[in-house]
Amino acid sequence: MSVDVEDWFQVENLKPVIARSTWDSRERRVERNTMRLLEVLGENQASGTFFILGWVAERHPDLIRRIADAGHEIASHGYGHELLYNLTESEFRADVERSKKLLEDTTGQQVVGYRAPSFSITDWAVSVLQEMGFEYDSSVFPTVAHDRYGRLS
Repeated sequence: MSVDVEDWFQVENLKPVIARSTWDSRERRVERNTMRLLEVLGENQASGTFFILGWVAERHPDLIRRIADAGHEIASHGYGHELLYNLTESEFRADVERSKKLLEDTTGQQVVGYRAPSFSITDWAVSVLQEMGFEYDSSVFPTVAHDRYGRLS
């Protein structure tokens, strides 16, 4: 099982009506919701991979440590929830480096997995991830039902 750890106001569909500059002033639900999920997983002796947004990790480090301490894999969801095809290669690299460092510093664990925001993976991003030491990407989501979800050529 995998979980994207981001807050309600960070989803792509709300981008036209919720400015990034207002994120810090929004009611955060990510901690409460993630803690509930950790309870359910613990009750069922299940584990998963948590793809964590760096923005969330920076503001909720105790939550990230609790996820790791519960035995779940910590993986990167980038820092700022930007669609990859809207970023340059250097912007993408900076975003992912920032997230990876935050997560590794917070948990003391190596981060080897990545999932692009809204599954927006691109071919060029895969080689960047490999250069940065990621062992896998979980962004490919082949579907005809969504125009943003990841496909590689």
